[in-house]
Amino acid sequence: MFPNKKIVYIFASLGDGVYKKDIASNKVSFFLKIFQRSKKKIKVQQNINDTFEISEKFISKVSKYSEKQCFSFYLHSDHLHEKFIKDVQTAKADRYYIFPLYPQYNLELSNLANFFSLNLYREICDKFFWVKSYSQHSFFTKALQKNIKNILKKNVLDEKETLFLFLAKDYINNSPLYILDTEITCQNIVKAFQYVEGSLLFFNEDTNDLKMKKRKNIIIIPITTLIDNYETIQTIGIVKKTLEEQKKQVFVCKTLNHSSYFIRSIFNIIDEKNFVSNEMLL
Repeated sequence: MFPNKKIVYIFASLGDGVYKKDIASNKVSFFLKIFQRSKKKIKVQQNINDTFEISEKFISKVSKYSEKQCFSFYLHSDHLHEKFIKDVQTAKADRYYIFPLYPQYNLELSNLANFFSLNLYREICDKFFWVKSYSQHSFFTKALQKNIKNILKKNVLDEKETLFLFLAKDYINNSPLYILDTEITCQNIVKAFQYVEGSLLFFNEDTNDLKMKKRKNIIIIPITTLIDNYETIQTIGIVKKTLEEQKKQVFVCKTLNHSSYFIRSIFNIIDEKNFVSNEMLL
């Protein structure tokens, strides 16, 4: 990848991670109803800070392994925008690779592209290259498969008695491409396990609608975000509790910000032409 060129990685996020009311449908999700009934008081601002801290730690690891300058960008964090713009402009890189923290197609990423085009010089934007739908890349699949195999081995689980429950962010604000991308992610992961069955659950769906069959072991696998942010952690906790009440033995697969294999593989994903485009709007 252009050995004599200066390369910069930008890890972009909407800066989400907090439960929000669905404005489009004016309804509150199933999980939010349960969450609101909880007696435990959550300091939202603290959880947002935790999300940023997790992201920055992940990006720091990438920078260490790749020996590349890395920046983070959060669309909803206005107070950080001025510093980001200054850092990008002073970096004077030959190429900027935008690596979203969302592995599948995400319609809202066009908002990121709009921000860059409106706030950065044209000559800088022309050097931007987007990494798209990398959940279909073999390194992404293998990283999650490694985590799952560790759970199976450590807990001596029989594949014939195990079900993979893939957990995905809401699809309300996304296009059909997001749903298709998510389903392909699940299919690619399951291929390595001969006897395991898989089910896909979106954040806004009720676990009671799932046909869990007679399998007693459930492995929850979050697949639509790289980091274990506030929303993901809270949703996993609710799903886990619901399944345990159904007498299931539940295990949780770590998100890939904890995977050294995946972190070392990011360079290979960015270097793959099929997953990179210099088109600003997704």
